[in-house]
Amino acid sequence: MSDTATRMITLTVPGMGSDHCAGIVRKTLERLDGVGEIQTNIASHRVSVTLDDGGPDGDTLKEAVEGAGYDVAAVSGGNGKQQIRLTVPGMGSDHCAGIVRKTLERLEGVESIDTNIASHRVSVTVATDGPDGEALKGAVEGAGYDVAAVQTEEQETGEGDAEIEEAYLSQARKRLIIAAVPTTLIMLLMMPHMFWQPIPGYLAIVALLAFPVVFLYGGIATHKSTWRSLKNGTFNMDVLISMGSLPPYLIGLIGFVFPMTSFIEMAATIMTFHLLGRYLEALAKGRASQAIRRLMTLGAKTARVERNGEEVEVPVKELAPGDIMIVRPGDKIPTDGEVVEGESHLDESIATGESIPVYKSNGDSVIGATINKEGRLRVKATRVGGDTFLSQVVRLIDQAQARGYPYRSSPIA
Repeated sequence: MSDTATRMITLTVPGMGSDHCAGIVRKTLERLDGVGEIQTNIASHRVSVTLDDGGPDGDTLKEAVEGAGYDVAAVSGGNGKQQIRLTVPGMGSDHCAGIVRKTLERLEGVESIDTNIASHRVSVTVATDGPDGEALKGAVEGAGYDVAAVQTEEQETGEGDAEIEEAYLSQARKRLIIAAVPTTLIMLLMMPHMFWQPIPGYLAIVALLAFPVVFLYGGIATHKSTWRSLKNGTFNMDVLISMGSLPPYLIGLIGFVFPMTSFIEMAATIMTFHLLGRYLEALAKGRASQAIRRLMTLGAKTARVERNGEEVEVPVKELAPGDIMIVRPGDKIPTDGEVVEGESHLDESIATGESIPVYKSNGDSVIGATINKEGRLRVKATRVGGDTFLSQVVRLIDQAQARGYPYRSSPIA
């Protein structure tokens, strides 16, 4: 077998339920020219095959496995492309998204880029020999934006999005509080100093209070972003904030040598209002993506399936097409499928909005996440993972947010 791998194809083999079966499938595929590494997963009935350049396609692999006596329910991958998703918490506007897009477009091997401001996501389609996730992350961070997570298409679950957004919101809240407290004290001192009685040592007190706001935890992230942005020849909002806060503070220090009006208060105020805007932005963006996360949590977490004549409980993500699921009254349908035994009424309001339960019996299709109201059903899984109805709805919403409105990219005469 060759060591030069350029693409991967995943086969779903429902009948591969033991180490013996996996061994037969592996040996069958190893006989084919151009096949590299083979990974088998008995729990999910999946075979991941790494192929060399010029190796067999998905149909050839499927025919080989079926020739060994195992049905192949699905074939995915193998198009020479990979999708990588970056989570960029600081990408909160069209301007920021444009900078990220232009930065990634400079990399060789990047084929398409979709940005989603609401969920802070960047989906990048790259050629097999294109940049990996770390290279994309380095490019985006070099443009002045932190990357909270990097996921490939296979790893993408969306389960960590809420934690990432909460961490970003918490950090923005801390920065705001640390900046707001000393800035408020500065404002309270400034009023009597300007309109009533000058305060002894006022300039030194204000300079000390404003220092952590402008230079330390309050403003350090802004200035780092400014430096990286200028270094890469791009401009973002942080550049303007740095230009508005650093010069007033430094000019204000001249007051220690020559009597002059202090501008240090302005520096602290500008930075604090900037951090307030960042916090409100993070709060609004988090709420905007809550609807998608709620949809993703509506499905069942586990499923009861028949394995080797016994009922076992497995995570939904380990289901494969062809699995027979046991759905009891009150349970959610684990994934899209077809009733093979039993009859019942299902609450399909999550999918159709119809409040009246729908009668289902042998041969009827059922939708994952709908609720079985009464009878016991045996359901054959037909679509799993990203192919289910619920996943497709979530994906469509996500893509609609990512692509925005046509007028955004239309030239203005």
